[in-house]
Amino acid sequence: MHGLASQVLLISPEPWHGHFVSKHHYAITLANRGYRVYFLNPPNNMLKSPKIEQTEYENLWQITAPQVAKGLRFYPKMLRKYVERRWLERLERRIGSPFTTVWLFENSRFYSMDFAHKRTKIYHQVDANQNFHVKEAASSADICFCVTDFIRRDLLAYHQNVFKIFHGIDLESQKTPLSLEQCRRFTPNRIHVAYVGNLDMHYIDEDIVYTLVQKHADIMFHFVGGYTSNGALYKMCKAMNNVVWWGKVESTLILSILEKIDVCLLVYRAEAYREQLANSHKIMEYLASGKVTVATYTDEYKDKRALLEMVDDSGEYVAKFDEVVAHLEFYNAKEKQKQRVAFAKEHSYEKQLDKIFVHLAASHLAL
Repeated sequence: MHGLASQVLLISPEPWHGHFVSKHHYAITLANRGYRVYFLNPPNNMLKSPKIEQTEYENLWQITAPQVAKGLRFYPKMLRKYVERRWLERLERRIGSPFTTVWLFENSRFYSMDFAHKRTKIYHQVDANQNFHVKEAASSADICFCVTDFIRRDLLAYHQNVFKIFHGIDLESQKTPLSLEQCRRFTPNRIHVAYVGNLDMHYIDEDIVYTLVQKHADIMFHFVGGYTSNGALYKMCKAMNNVVWWGKVESTLILSILEKIDVCLLVYRAEAYREQLANSHKIMEYLASGKVTVATYTDEYKDKRALLEMVDDSGEYVAKFDEVVAHLEFYNAKEKQKQRVAFAKEHSYEKQLDKIFVHLAASHLAL
């Protein structure tokens, strides 16, 4: 266990309650190691003052607070830094002890980390389109982390201490078993494929998905994730008899669903959004299931072709899918599944945090 006195303020663009992504998992992993972690939600201007609540995890609290000051981004830099630093000090007095580290996962607020003063300042960018004040956030940090070569290239223009840490996976949480009703969604003696994620996301190539669903009436397509009735994918596929709409599910249920799946789908507009789609978080869950993934081009896996059945051009996707479903025994052979699972295990959040600690130590920094 690391130092119990260490206290981390983690600033997130996503709220604590919702689909858990990297920010949530790093917070949990730190708390499990004995750090006192405070997870700052996006602003809630309905509140008059910060609301601090214990989460379901020991050593981990969520903070919901109004914005620091209205129109703060228009303040002169020195005044903005002063106002933000006073805000941080008031928060520390409220908690009763100082933060040793500020870990920033966004750059639309608190983007200049100067307000954190002598505390360890970490800037961590996981999305290429989180690009509001990249220069200010990166240049004012002590160290920067990211998930793709594209983001690393951008950050290196502003800081020399930039390290790529791959997306992680939560392998510690207890899996939720499927209910009897959920198990019935898997018709025996049919091939089952799945896409997991926000089904309204504009990066999805709905035309390719529609082609697959229409062409393979004998295959069951499971769409797992939130959607709306006016979403493009839902409108195109709602009348299809071979589609199962799961809606939003608890993250602990996903691996239980994928255990019953034969093929995982990653179907994006890869040519239009090459940098943003360079490393999808869901791939780790797909790999942890062991099942074959048919993917559009994903740059961070260009040198890891054994893990994904990836096409370089989206025009080749349907043919690749046809090939995979026609030879499932080969693509889901035990050795191939073991290789995928082993890669996922090497990127658990525990192991990713260990890598981060190595870089911190080499830079003479500590949480």
